[in-house]
Amino acid sequence: MSFKASSLIQYAFLGVLGYLFVGAPLFTTLFGEVDREVSTHGEVLKNIESLVVPEENLTCPHHGYNINIFSTEPLIIYIESFLSDEEAAHLVKISEPHFEPSTVWTGGEERLDPSVRHSEKARLERDNTVKCIEERARVFQGWRPDVFIERLWSQRYTQNGHYRHHYDWGTSSPSSGRVSSFMVYLEANCTGGGTNFPRLTMPAHKKWCEFVECSPKHDYDGVTFKPVKGNAVFWENFRADGTGYKQSWHAGLPVLSGRKIGLNIWSWYQKGYNLKLAAA
Repeated sequence: MSFKASSLIQYAFLGVLGYLFVGAPLFTTLFGEVDREVSTHGEVLKNIESLVVPEENLTCPHHGYNINIFSTEPLIIYIESFLSDEEAAHLVKISEPHFEPSTVWTGGEERLDPSVRHSEKARLERDNTVKCIEERARVFQGWRPDVFIERLWSQRYTQNGHYRHHYDWGTSSPSSGRVSSFMVYLEANCTGGGTNFPRLTMPAHKKWCEFVECSPKHDYDGVTFKPVKGNAVFWENFRADGTGYKQSWHAGLPVLSGRKIGLNIWSWYQKGYNLKLAAA
């Protein structure tokens, strides 16, 4: 289904959709009566250090977008026009001077491995545009308690650029973890480069062919979302028993020609964490 939303109507609509979030596995797991100490694992601490403090008096321009609910278990939403053309172009501009080879983590160690991940990454400086996008992602999820947006990263893929199938939730516990992901397309002047979820089932309605590859020119199973400038895919990473959704296994397929630039927006849950106090 699709909905047209302005920023104010959007809030009301998200309230109506509240049952999806409040009753979703994520909330059952994370906001239940689990009481464990926060992990001190190095990767967890690194993620905590990357969390951003929402600004109470932040002023952002009006922005509207369309949402299309792909799945409720796990919750997956395709978002049209999550970013404006101007916002996407601005993020590309501020990324350009800072791109560096992307890395992977194995056994707690960071390393280069182009066979797994062949792209360049850039951490975005938090100007007003970036802060407003962070806030938009936070509002989209309903101001969840103890859930924070991580610092934003852009990813640049040129010909043969790719990221093999992986999860975003490599480190997690009932008290902490990367609970949701957005893949936002800043630039999509390319062939190939779709976001593939091999464990999802293709939807029956032909309307989805606007957003997913219904006649793919590749041999990958499942569902491949098309990269479209300004659009985004949102998904939750955890189910009710605390395990990650296997359906969230995904990849950035190889870019066959041209260039794709994506934006990662990750949300981190840290039970009882006082971000403002930590930043003081």
